[in-house]
Amino acid sequence: MATNTTRRGFLTLAGVTLMSAACSQPVARKGTGKAEAVDKLAQLLPKHIPYKGVTPDVNTPIAIGFNTYPKDLVKAIPQTPGAGGSYTAIIPLWGPPPPSPNPYYDLVNKSLGATVKLQIIDGNSFGDKIAPILAAGNVGDLTAIPSFIIQKLGDFDRQADKLFLDLGPYLSGDKSAQYPMLAAISEEAWAFGVWNGKLMSVPHPGQGPARMTYYRKDIFDTLGAKLWNNADELFELGKQLTDKSKKRWAFATIHQEIERAFRVPSKWRLANGKLEHKYETKEYADAVAFMRKLFEAELVHPKVVAAGAANDPSKELFEGGQALIYDDGTGAWHEAIARQGPVNPNFNMQPHNWTADGGQPYGWYSDPAWMFVFLKKDLPKEKVEELLRILNWLAAPIGTQEYHTWKYGVEGTDWKDRDANGFPVYTKKGQQEAQPPTYFFLANQVEPMAPYTPDYIKTYGDYLDVWYKSVEDYPFKGLRTQDPSRMAAAQQPMEDKVLDIVKGRRPLSDLSTVVQQWRDAGGEEARTFYTKVLKDNGRI
Repeated sequence: MATNTTRRGFLTLAGVTLMSAACSQPVARKGTGKAEAVDKLAQLLPKHIPYKGVTPDVNTPIAIGFNTYPKDLVKAIPQTPGAGGSYTAIIPLWGPPPPSPNPYYDLVNKSLGATVKLQIIDGNSFGDKIAPILAAGNVGDLTAIPSFIIQKLGDFDRQADKLFLDLGPYLSGDKSAQYPMLAAISEEAWAFGVWNGKLMSVPHPGQGPARMTYYRKDIFDTLGAKLWNNADELFELGKQLTDKSKKRWAFATIHQEIERAFRVPSKWRLANGKLEHKYETKEYADAVAFMRKLFEAELVHPKVVAAGAANDPSKELFEGGQALIYDDGTGAWHEAIARQGPVNPNFNMQPHNWTADGGQPYGWYSDPAWMFVFLKKDLPKEKVEELLRILNWLAAPIGTQEYHTWKYGVEGTDWKDRDANGFPVYTKKGQQEAQPPTYFFLANQVEPMAPYTPDYIKTYGDYLDVWYKSVEDYPFKGLRTQDPSRMAAAQQPMEDKVLDIVKGRRPLSDLSTVVQQWRDAGGEEARTFYTKVLKDNGRI
């Protein structure tokens, strides 16, 4: 039961603008949560200046891309950004880290005119490892933290005040013009980089589907399997696809997408004027019962049954053809294609948008930023400005020389040939050095798209269009909230207990008990807090 995450983004503030909003003072309670009301943010935010140096074929608020790779790349940053400094950057990475040192890192650091030493933490255990780092104050000069991790960290707003720099004096208002790639980030995304009434981070724009259900179309076609339209059809399909004698199971991890398909709210919803958490809904109970049904029928790969959240083998099982359906983030699609294309030309994963009842589509809301890059507090002014110039360089979009450098690495070493659409193709060495998207987590930009398959852009664009039109009515649109610390602490135990129920280690009847335990451990306190947030902001 993973937390709602996302990688792409834009937000329209549901009738609430940044420049004028009938909102109250920021709501804050020490130890019991945080909510930033947007009316006080306008003076803090960098002025938005769209970048017009490239003209992509696909140019949406969520993603930009080219059908064919540009032959003439734009030099977006005229001068080398660095001044010889040496810095550390803590980032997550889902997948094996590149060897270090390597020519790819050397090229990027040379282009930066500075040395950025990446301290990579496995994304699956990032939350567990970043918490003691923050507690000890051992942050990097740059520290990139996903929003879903921040939600799990108790009292992060106080830690941010203690550890990280207020960027307002460097970026607010017209000051953003000194960093044109950062100025191209939307004000909506910047608003979510505010903590405690201060501009504390550079946000990575990122609204879009939290997860998507993927299936192995190449294997489906071989087996003559048809797509499903509802939960009953999915269960029957699972029985058809599973063949233990051939080491093939229907499912790897698919928890989140089952929740969404059963129309479980992403987090909170208003029901008759009262806040109701997803754990408390009938839809959630139905989703848990269906997931348990899949496990009881032994349609889920046994390695998934045995694994925990931190060592989920789903990617490997799916790419290896041992599990044919699973859910993952939107970025997983092209990353898998890049990994498997050189070794399995027939590999074809596709997304499928479905609902449990077979009715109208239903999408989860996501915030306008999904990753936040913080600068260490008390850095000298010249170091702060050098780091901001580096982040500005890394934020240059697809179609620029800067993007090409950090994306593909050394020509002839990390990439050599080009595909039919002119996109550079990683060599085997490049797959190890440059393909893991290490700098991506510091490159605060609208997500770049590339035609990883002939119909990638159209297929993904169509999916996004459905998502846009079906997103849930989330009561906290336009408000960046921080969960009360007790609720944040109660979430993982709740998820673990539900996973035990799903996997048959506890009876299904225990669900009501564990939900009540969650309420007692912080859920009810959170409802009180969030109800006040909505009242103070005129939402109820």
